[in-house]
Amino acid sequence: MNEGTTPASGGLLDDMLEIFTAPSKVFERRREGGYGVLLMVLMALAVTIGLATMGLTEVFWDAQFQLSMQQAAAKGQPMPAQAVEMGRSFTRWGGSLGPAVILPIAVWVGALFVMLGAKIIGGSVSYKQGALIVTLASFPRLLGPIIMAVLGLVMNPESIRGVSDGALGPARFFDPLTTSPVVLGVLANFELTNLWSIAIMAIGISVIGRVTRASGWVGAAVVFACSLALTIIPAALF
Repeated sequence: MNEGTTPASGGLLDDMLEIFTAPSKVFERRREGGYGVLLMVLMALAVTIGLATMGLTEVFWDAQFQLSMQQAAAKGQPMPAQAVEMGRSFTRWGGSLGPAVILPIAVWVGALFVMLGAKIIGGSVSYKQGALIVTLASFPRLLGPIIMAVLGLVMNPESIRGVSDGALGPARFFDPLTTSPVVLGVLANFELTNLWSIAIMAIGISVIGRVTRASGWVGAAVVFACSLALTIIPAALF
């Protein structure tokens, strides 16, 4: 689209659908940076999907809790018996609804990373525009629990070792009990919906920052690297 072309108007539903099929059009329409309503809708959808799929995804969170107990026991820190059920329940609910809770924080912190990425490539993205880019790029992540639910429906429960088995990424091919948490943290970032999100981010930086698509990819790579650091540093320390 040429810079002088006025993008066709679109409503909220149009934006939510076209972010999957024509993200550049959405970013052109919303380049002023308004993201509040989109973020609230995103959070509401995350809660709805989390609750709707909980019955099928809990097997992965139960396995993840069991894995945590094994790892703690190996370090000589077994969980008290009276805390086991509470911990298991917390893991289930936290896994299903936690993403909706941390979404605003992810958007607000991610906006800073987008600004940094845009600055490195010579583009100009305001904080509000950065928050918009991260919000819109987060919509593919809504597919994560749906994918996990489908896998929970077709997989043998006894073969499930943790949440990495419920995602479409390289981490599911590694044993979470014997693989380094740092390695698993890195591999988890190459999960399908996360990569999809990064691709949309690259388009957003390109459109809103008025830079080439290649530069947009470089900016998105900076965001990915910053996010990766936030994932692996805690894993390395703890």
